[in-house]
Amino acid sequence: MRKLRSFLFNIYFVIISSLCALLGLPFLLGSRKLAFIVPQVWARLTALGTKYILGLDYKVEGRENLPTGACIIASKHQSAWETVIFCEIFRGSVFVAKRELLFLPFFNFHFLKQKTIMLNRKLGGKARADLVRQAAERVAENDRIIIYPEGTRRPIGATPKYKQGISTMYVQLNVPIVPVALNSGAFWPRRGFGKKPGTIIVSILPPILPGLTQSEFMQTLEERIESKMVALIKD
Repeated sequence: MRKLRSFLFNIYFVIISSLCALLGLPFLLGSRKLAFIVPQVWARLTALGTKYILGLDYKVEGRENLPTGACIIASKHQSAWETVIFCEIFRGSVFVAKRELLFLPFFNFHFLKQKTIMLNRKLGGKARADLVRQAAERVAENDRIIIYPEGTRRPIGATPKYKQGISTMYVQLNVPIVPVALNSGAFWPRRGFGKKPGTIIVSILPPILPGLTQSEFMQTLEERIESKMVALIKD
């Protein structure tokens, strides 16, 4: 039964994703704020599908830790789930995404309108400077930025690999960094067809304020996210 539910959900997800990208194009003719309605609808429809098809719901802890104004949300990345649902949890936020996504038809127009920070990994050593430059533009407009500091999805139990891009942003942009831990990988695996019922927990942790050294910041970020993630998985 679980495989059947996963199969039905995957079909549902492809359909709603395609329809949102296509039918949402007229929203791009308006303001940037209007354009953010499309990913929010996409996330809401996905959440309804996971709840009623898969029996998979979610809960958010620590919303009071999210500052008003510009900040960087640094989240653990275990699954495609948070890529979608964060559009609802952190409404109107700008993602850091790989530049290759600009080749997706219809979706690319949404990325551009929302001013998604597109990371060009082909720049090599210059990629980090380009990331900070784009992020600084978003901070200047008082945007919240969502980044996965390990750069890619990491399965539960894998050794953490936090990249230096987030520490450079912390030092140069002078805004709070909000760590986020979750346990989505326990229900929606990184590379698995089957999805499990249950409740995903997203824990928004107290922000790390400017003032630490890069090494102090990286240690603090990793310790907060990883320790909370372990606690969530044990629960």
